[in-house]
Amino acid sequence: MNANNNQSAPVTPLNGFDGKLSVAEKIGYGLGDTASNILYQAWSFFLMIFYTDVFGIDAKVASFMFLITRVWDMINDPIMGMIADRTNTRWGKFRPYLLWMAVPYGILAFAMFITPDLGQNMKIVYAYVTYILATMAYTAINIPYSSMMAVMTPDPKERTTLAQYRFFFAFVGAMLITTFTLPLARFFGNDPSHPGYSADLGYSQALGFQVTMGVFGAAAIILLLITFLTTRERVKPPREQKRSFAGDLKDVSKNVPWIVIFIAAIFWLTHNMIRNGMVAYYFDYVNGEGSKVLWSFSIASLKLDFDQTTTFLTIGTIGMMAGVFLSTPLKKYFDKKLTIIAVTLGGVFCGAVFYWLPEENFILLGVMNFIWSVLAGAMPVFLFAMFADVADFHEWKFNQRATGLVTAGIMFAIKAGVAIGGFLALYLLGQFGYIKGAPITHEIVQGIKMLFSLVPAGFLAVCGILLFFYPVNDKLLATIETDLKNRKRE
Repeated sequence: MNANNNQSAPVTPLNGFDGKLSVAEKIGYGLGDTASNILYQAWSFFLMIFYTDVFGIDAKVASFMFLITRVWDMINDPIMGMIADRTNTRWGKFRPYLLWMAVPYGILAFAMFITPDLGQNMKIVYAYVTYILATMAYTAINIPYSSMMAVMTPDPKERTTLAQYRFFFAFVGAMLITTFTLPLARFFGNDPSHPGYSADLGYSQALGFQVTMGVFGAAAIILLLITFLTTRERVKPPREQKRSFAGDLKDVSKNVPWIVIFIAAIFWLTHNMIRNGMVAYYFDYVNGEGSKVLWSFSIASLKLDFDQTTTFLTIGTIGMMAGVFLSTPLKKYFDKKLTIIAVTLGGVFCGAVFYWLPEENFILLGVMNFIWSVLAGAMPVFLFAMFADVADFHEWKFNQRATGLVTAGIMFAIKAGVAIGGFLALYLLGQFGYIKGAPITHEIVQGIKMLFSLVPAGFLAVCGILLFFYPVNDKLLATIETDLKNRKRE
């Protein structure tokens, strides 16, 4: 990796705005991803095992549900992006969706974790309907929210800083999920009269997950409203711009940086979904001591027990937050493209090595997870800043501002990765012979180990290789920034 000595062109004030954002606005923007990650991480880490072990859906059936619902979700992404691009309100194009969709988003995420007493077929129908509606609400918030990064400031370096705030607070949301979901589920589910109560576990998983997700859903609503109130949109499309759906799609298909990021994002999220979804299975069935309580925390009558699974996830989230801070010196001294490639390939090694680590050595597992998580935390800071850069490249190349569509396309790729990852994780788990309540064989244990390490590492390796072909470096970004400002002043 070579030091990047190319400095961006100085930011000249445009319409009284010099490109710099206040700390309050950056924090306000970041809290939006706390809201998104409260629920996204719940889906990533706990929804698979919730469907198979709590709601009682067969793993292979659940795998196709992840695939089919996500395909529908992907169809919505470009549609939502083009709708947002054509939205005009006194609040801007993208901010209003945080206001309009916050409440439906929180309610639907809660509804996903309700376990009505239904037959197997109706359970599947209920899971399909709630999952589809919840992901549609997520799309209607997350695409406008992600697009805001490109219109809050025209300064590429300030956007990278904004991405740091975003992902620091995103990992705060992840911390809430990884650290408190299972302890809160035990606390809220501690009702022996509930029909789902398990004497072996000491609580009702059905009741515990339901109430916990209700609390998290309410928190997400409040945070999204804070983001709406504290942020502003400032970058406008060219005045002469004339838009058409067909024209926008044609231009995006010629945007080479967008195509590279699009494909790389699919492999990145496939890797994420498989690994995250296997954590609980790994500690329940490979390590075998996932429910072993390591420490407890009490406030008045609230007593929370933290087991090995929760502690492992918390260590990972702390590592990701450290990775966000690491991105500060990296962005100062190194080119964005070279940095993300190095971080990605480092993550491949640290992820794959889990296949050979002794599963009973929790300290070694925790240390290696922290190292892997530092790299995993730095990666999205640069990747999502590159999304905003691609929107600028699109305007520079085609003289059309299509922020929503460009962002939606990338989000489409992310959803594709989530769909593929969720499907493969559950489908392969079923292929290895996993059935809830059946004996855990050596083949199942080896399969879970592979799904937790080698398989996701392979997808991440492909992502890193693809990023070599990304054609935009920091020097070109400086040129794009200057040219766009000059055009707006003409």
